[in-house]
Amino acid sequence: MKKPLVFAVLCSLGGGGAEKVFVDLVAALRDRWDFRVVLTAARDRGIYGDRLEKLGVPVDFLPVYRRFSRFRKMIPLRRLALRTKPDVVLSFLWTNNAVVPLALAGTGIPVVTSERNDLRSEFAKDDLHPGLYHRLYRFVLRTNLARTVVAVSGGIADELRNDFRAKPEIVAIGNGVDVGKIAEAAREPLPPEAGPVFEKPVVAAVGRLSAQKNLSLLLRAVARGGPALSGANVVLVGQGPLEAELKREAEELGLSGRVFFAGFRKNPHAWTSRAAVFAMSSDFEGFPNALAEAMAANGRCVSTDCPTGPSEIVEDGKSGLLVPPGDEAALAAALERMLSDEGLRETCARNAKAWAEANSVGRKAELWNAVLEKAKESRK
Repeated sequence: MKKPLVFAVLCSLGGGGAEKVFVDLVAALRDRWDFRVVLTAARDRGIYGDRLEKLGVPVDFLPVYRRFSRFRKMIPLRRLALRTKPDVVLSFLWTNNAVVPLALAGTGIPVVTSERNDLRSEFAKDDLHPGLYHRLYRFVLRTNLARTVVAVSGGIADELRNDFRAKPEIVAIGNGVDVGKIAEAAREPLPPEAGPVFEKPVVAAVGRLSAQKNLSLLLRAVARGGPALSGANVVLVGQGPLEAELKREAEELGLSGRVFFAGFRKNPHAWTSRAAVFAMSSDFEGFPNALAEAMAANGRCVSTDCPTGPSEIVEDGKSGLLVPPGDEAALAAALERMLSDEGLRETCARNAKAWAEANSVGRKAELWNAVLEKAKESRK
């Protein structure tokens, strides 16, 4: 029997958390669904393209325009969808979610969109078409052009209902954690250059080196820390536009030789599992995948309590520590406490791993399957 087809629209298959979640979802649902991917903002397959190729998932590319690129993709996207005749179209990230439902209006093809981040913060930092594009997306959310919107956290689901008055069905499905795969990856050896770094306790962070992640806050917190922090090194796993700026700041703060920029790593768990503490200093998130995976790989987590995401992962004082966003002193105190209190680290590690096991990839895949099945049935 032929499997139903999901036509998935993503910006890229680069190293972001949303892309990884999507590829994990495909791997978990390939026995029940066929997938076809179209990329709207990339010219190559990215780092996850090889994995999709092994899964037998074809990837298409829309033309990459310089001006009004989001709007100019609507016609070729519609033509491609009509040609492939999918049972469901799945759109990831708000830059696609605003145009995909419009592009497919009147085709009868059900659209499921996935919101991965705090929209209020995303709108605040968007500088491409801030007025027109934000109004367009608000209009799309207040129509039934999308069948379902899957929010990556309960906080984002509430935001969509209350702040944006979204009319489609809203379903909250957090990112799943592959505990077994993370445990296996954590056992892989580190490269030789990492050896000297881990001769001291390490505070590790994983994520794009961008303004959203506010790694400057983490560096400042480490610089003002007490005895435990002053004896620790910092490892930043990731790449991004602020790398040079963060390196300069580390020098200015007197952290030269104590901050190691590891760059992008396909396996960050080998790094985080060996760290004394995992830290997340973001100003906003949707559902931070790095933090969720660190609950399985490390279990000794300190995070800023962003408006959405972290409080649905970490129970403050029991499975980790939460601090107010942007609070340098509070972050320094929490890191110092986690580093110096062995009993707290053991308690948090035990409870964090229990949370990770209860939020497995397989369990989340079943929830996604139910959403896709319901959307497919709505076409009949």
